[in-house]
Order: sequence, then structure tokens, then C-alpha cells
Amino acid sequence: MTRTRTSVLLTALLVVSAATAGITGATMSGAETTYQRQDGGLADVAVDSGEVFWEGQFLRFSAGSANASEVWAVHRVENGQVGGLATEVLLDGNGSAVFSANNLDGRYVVVDENERPVVFGNGVAQGVAGVQQAGFEIANQSLDATFTDTVVQNGDSPDARTDLRLQSNRANYGFYLFSDQLTPSQLADVFPSVEVRDGRAVATQNASADAVFDANFTGVEPGTYNVTVFTSDGTATDDVSITVTEPAEGTASLSNGSVVEQRGDVAEFNVSFDGTDRATVAVGSRGVGYRSRFTVVDSDGDGVATVRVDTFRAGTSPDTPGISVLGEDELTDFRLRTDPIPGRLDTAAYPVEVFVGSTRTDVGSILLSERSTDAIRTWTAPDRESVGSVARLAEVASQDRDVAYQDWAIVQVQASGLYGYVRNLSDLNDNRTGLSMSLTRVGEINQPSEEIPLDLGNLLIDESGNQLFLVFDSNNLESGSTYRANFTITAQNPYVEPGNATSLVTNFTVVERNVSFEQPVRVASASDVTVSGRSSVAPGTELTVEATNTGRNPFLKRQTATVSEDGTWQATFDFSDVPPGTNFTVSTNEPRANATGSVGDGGGAGEDAGAGEDAGADGETTTTTTAADGAAGADEETTAEEETTTAAGAETETPAEPETTTAETTTVAAASAPAAGFGSVSLLLGLAVLLAGSALATRRR
Repeated sequence: MTRTRTSVLLTALLVVSAATAGITGATMSGAETTYQRQDGGLADVAVDSGEVFWEGQFLRFSAGSANASEVWAVHRVENGQVGGLATEVLLDGNGSAVFSANNLDGRYVVVDENERPVVFGNGVAQGVAGVQQAGFEIANQSLDATFTDTVVQNGDSPDARTDLRLQSNRANYGFYLFSDQLTPSQLADVFPSVEVRDGRAVATQNASADAVFDANFTGVEPGTYNVTVFTSDGTATDDVSITVTEPAEGTASLSNGSVVEQRGDVAEFNVSFDGTDRATVAVGSRGVGYRSRFTVVDSDGDGVATVRVDTFRAGTSPDTPGISVLGEDELTDFRLRTDPIPGRLDTAAYPVEVFVGSTRTDVGSILLSERSTDAIRTWTAPDRESVGSVARLAEVASQDRDVAYQDWAIVQVQASGLYGYVRNLSDLNDNRTGLSMSLTRVGEINQPSEEIPLDLGNLLIDESGNQLFLVFDSNNLESGSTYRANFTITAQNPYVEPGNATSLVTNFTVVERNVSFEQPVRVASASDVTVSGRSSVAPGTELTVEATNTGRNPFLKRQTATVSEDGTWQATFDFSDVPPGTNFTVSTNEPRANATGSVGDGGGAGEDAGAGEDAGADGETTTTTTAADGAAGADEETTAEEETTTAAGAETETPAEPETTTAETTTVAAASAPAAGFGSVSLLLGLAVLLAGSALATRRR
């Protein structure tokens, strides 16, 4: 039975050998082959030690007639030694054989009947040697076929043209094309480098590791076409599809053709539609190492779609496009046309192209530059204002390092290259992006520093202005304390070089909330007189100022005053109906404060007024300061003749290092003129009252 099996095997191998001889020009011919032919008519490849061959090829060698009918073998090379058996090979009557490299991948060696490695040169045995000299490699060929454009038109225009790109780990290989929808002749019409041979659409030139072949679909019927690429020796295959359409109607354009942005930020551009509701957009080029293509659909019908290119994510993975559209519009059919980039998009000009169908209707560019970390500042805004948007902040905030308790404390960071990955408060502290942000209450004697949770604040992002804001309600902070805000970006960030970490620091102090009046409060009996003062509250805060008298000629006058950038305020009243010599009380409701004023003959503030009639409750002056717990401080009361102590809201800039800031205190005397009709007696009486007031003030100190 053994002889019978050998005879059958020998017969089968001789048939293969005969077929091989017929193709290579030997005298034996006429048998058909059952494997793919290589370009140039070669049926097999001669074995060469030290060379690389491809899985799926047929490999040929000759050991000479002296070795005819011997059984040789192909073994794997394992750890530099002859390893396991891959296949046995029976030599024909001339000592030749052909074996298939199908399903073989790795390093191999041919051994003779004595299991000695044989060295081959151009398919001919040269002798026995070690594994290193005799071995050869069989690799698996990769093949990736793509069209540069997935949609083309069939008109006689540039929109009918595209490229077939073949990428492989193998160079200099032949191939042919096949399609169920296109005949070989039609394929030859589409591809100038293809011709019909033996009923196949065969390429007239070999492909390199990265090869591009022209294609022109002019005259091809609309539809989707699948094309299969076969290597000539059957080592690899891949499928690719393309859609052919008729020339499309309508157009699309770029509203902002040139966009300048920084690495790590989000670039935006608008696509405008006219006569169509969809367009194909391509961003980048092979020249800059990034190109993507996608379709934008105007789903809401407003004629415009806003495309956002996240330069932090774009190009990193086919599964993470980094491209989106705003609102109800849609983005479909995204495809990354280049290999994923190893890092992030670099500084470059990235072309933007817009197509309707396959007609290019507009072009633009995205100019990416390096990011920067620029500045940090503190601002404040009135407590009654809504500060939920950047636009509102721009209207009501003022730059200041003193923040009145209850007002808004705002930290501004000016930096670009953050807004592709900073969306929430948690993104400000992320080791993966090298960002950290903190707010710390500066320690004092016997009081350690305390870190304030950032979630007590609200994050507002202004992408177009390259800035972000942290907004804190100072009700959650301590009056009289200084706070330090720190923003740091380290080399963990993909856009920061090692050694170029940057930290920005700013301080602000939460101060008591108060109002003071410019002393003495004296106005003329006129229609346009002012009462003024200072306040620690945020500029833009509106104060309700009242002037009242509950004596023989009672009146109530109310005006609104706005605190200016330097902390001053003034209210304008009409006192033309109030006779000179009248005393009155002037007050604010929030922060609460009051003082005694008098009406003169027309000189205004600083004028010596007469001792007019009483201004209500004995002409008292009361100042209330809002403390950190929100409770009003004890009212300090004095008569009109007493010494009055008023806190002046002088603006103090807090230095970068913690510094104790003390409110400036100004002491002024509110003097009154002698009452009419009392002569020297009243003057002596007034002097006695002043001395008594001085003694009282001394006791209070």
C-alpha cells in the first residue's frame, strides 16, 4: 500500500511539474494551471536563500537530477534552528519541485532527505549550510485599496476624475481589477493604466508600496460600483467602492473662507447652501498629513451649517472624527483619508474644500498656530446682576482686586489652545492634559491656608476670545480674607514642550460691604444739588439714596446713584422747595448708612449753613457695615454737633504676595452755624455742646 500511495503522489506532483514546465518554456506543455499567474507570464518564483517571498505564491527550486524522486521538506525556522514541518516536497525526475506558500508566514528553510538545510540561488541548490545561510522569509502581503473621492460625477469635467490608491507592505507587484458591474473593457476605459489581457483588466505597470492610479468615470452610468483588486500572483486582494452620480444642481460656499485658530482649540466655519441642502466638505491634504471628508446636511433649512473642527481630537483616530456641526444640522459619511497622526494636528495651513456632488464649489483654509498662556486677572460685578454668560460679564464686570462681600468674585484666565478639551470644571484639573486650577484662602496667624472647592464657582468659556472665567459668589467666601487663584499648564499637555510649564497667579481680597458720605453733607436750596460719597461695592451697583425731614416742613426725596469705577457715587436732588437752614437725614438702604445734612443759602457742599430746624430724629447719623455673616453691624449714632467717623472706600490694589489691607479711616467734624436770633448766648451754648461732644467721643474711643 505504501508503494501505491507513493505512486499516486508522484503522479500528482509530476502533473504539477508538467504544468510548470509548460508555462516556463520547457518541452513538457499543455497542462492547465490552477493558480494565479504573475505578471510577465511567470507561473512561479525561484527560491533564493535570504530573500522575502509572499504568502500565496508558488515557489520553485531544482536540486539536480541526482536527487530525482527524493522527498525533501520545508521546515519552519524556530529559535535559529530547524523547527517543525511545514510541508513535504517530492522532487520530479529532474530533481525539481514547486510548492505553495499559501498559509505560510514566517521564516523557513528547505532540507534534503538527510534534514540538512539547503542553500538556493535563483532556484538552484548550491549546497548544504546552516539555517542562517539557507533560510528565507514568507510574509503576508497587506493591501488597502481606496478611491480619493467616494463620489464622482459622470460628466466630462474634472469632477469625473479621481485616483485609485493602493497601499501595501510589498513593492513592485502586478495586479488586475474585477467588477461585477463593469466589464474588463469598461474598467480599461476608466483606468488609463489598465488593458484587457486574456479577458482580464490587467495593470500595465506594477504597483509600489504606495501607488496612485488615475481614474475617469466620464460616461459611466450613475450607480455604486464595487471594484476588487487582485495581485497577479494571488497573494492579496481588497475591495473598494465608488458612487457615480449625474452633475448636481445647486451650490455651497464658505461664509468665512479663512479661519485662524490655535492648536488645541476648535476652528469654526460656516457652509452656506443655495439650491441644495447638502454638501461634501474636505479638510486638510496629504501634504499636511491629515485629510478628512464628510457630508454636511442643512437639516433645519436655514441655509447655513456651522462646522466645528476640534484640533485636539481631529486626526487621532478614524473612530474619533473631532468634527461636528451645531444645532439640528447633520454630519454624515465621515472618513479619515490619511493614517492617524501620532500626536495632535501641527501648525500648518489646512485646506478646506466644499463640493456639491463632485463639483468643487468653494475653497478656504484653517490656519493653525501655536497656543499660548497669557494672563490671569480678577474682576467683580454687582451682586444683583445675572452673570451666567460671557456677554453679560462684559457688560457688568469691572477689574478689581477688592471684592465687596456678597458681590461676584471673578477670575479670568487668558490662554489659547484649551477649548478642544476644557468644557467643565473638572477639565481644569486633569493630569492627562497637564492642567491644574485652584483657589486658596491665604493663611494668616493661627489660620492655615484653605483650598476652596472649584465647584462653588461657575465656569464660563469664551472660545473666540481665548479666555475662561471662574465666577464665585462671595457669600461663599470669608469677608476680610485674601484669596489666591492659580492656573498651571505643564509639559503633560501635548502642546507644551518639556521645561516650558507655565503658572499664572492672582490675588483678591473680600472686603466689608459699606457706604460712606462725603462730609459735611451741605446742599444749597436749589434745583440741582448733589450728595456724594464712596462705597466698597462693585462698580455699577445702584444705590437708593433718600433725603428726609420729619420736622415742621417734612419731605422725602429719593434718587438712584450708580457706583463708578473709582468707587465714588453721587445723587442729584431738587432742594429748591426747601428753605435754607433746614436739616435733613440722607441715607442708603443697601448697604445701610445715613448722615445728617443741612440746607444753605446756595453755596452747596462745604458752605456754612445756619442752625435750621431739626431733621427728624434729632439729626442722627448712622452707618451700617455688612459683615461676613450678612448681619448688620451696630449702628453708630452721633448728633449733628458730634464728631463723625466715616470709612472711606479708598481703592487698594492687592499685590501678588498676600498683604493685609487696612481700610483708610477719615475723621471729619460736622459743625453747625449759630441759630438765628440767639446772639452770643447761643454761641456760648454751642461751644459747651462741642466740648461735651468731644468728651463723649473720647469715652467712645
